Amino acid sequence: MSYHPQASVLQAYAQGALDDVSAFTIATHIETCPECRRQVTLFEQQCGEELLNSDIGVDDDFDSMFDQIVALEQNSDPFRAPRMPTFVEVNGKSFRLPLSLSRFRDCIGEWRSYGGKVYSAAIDISPNARVNLMYIAENVTIPQHTHKGTESTLVLHGGFSDEDGHYGVGDFLYKDASVKHSPFTKQGEDCLCLTVLTQPMIFTQGVARVFNLFGKGMYP
Repeated sequence: MSYHPQASVLQAYAQGALDDVSAFTIATHIETCPECRRQVTLFEQQCGEELLNSDIGVDDDFDSMFDQIVALEQNSDPFRAPRMPTFVEVNGKSFRLPLSLSRFRDCIGEWRSYGGKVYSAAIDISPNARVNLMYIAENVTIPQHTHKGTESTLVLHGGFSDEDGHYGVGDFLYKDASVKHSPFTKQGEDCLCLTVLTQPMIFTQGVARVFNLFGKGMYP
């Protein structure tokens, strides 16, 4: 695992300052990344220390607040049931998803196939971004493209490469409009990723540019 979110993003996650989709993506990454999980723990400790050292005004009506708390209805089921593993099947293969995705199992749509080589399944969890599971079969090259907004990619299984390097399980990538890349898989290598796009991607080479005519870009 060689590619991680920036420290500022991890700090924002610990502070609860990220939007829901970004926080979900980071949570999925740190589930399998001990290095980033350790950084988040340190940031959370810093937040706790800052809270302890801050001046907090005392509510004079403490007794009333306490009465309201003890009057709350008790939860008859205080313990959350453990999350069960979620599996997806695509291209004749079965993949176990991270536990962070288990609560969204009913939000995963049908797989769409692009030439029997690239498959995508939308995860309906946000109106502000396009969240997808994307599977790329072995020995496949996706045409070069850039992004109108930003693209976050988390490798869940296998791996892929582009002009900047090779990415394996757990690697987290962040691309914006300043980047053009052409992801590809090698012979004997396939890949399952979680992708988040805030805007459509724009193809920059070859016949694939015809897709730009439909809505000025394309979502996978």
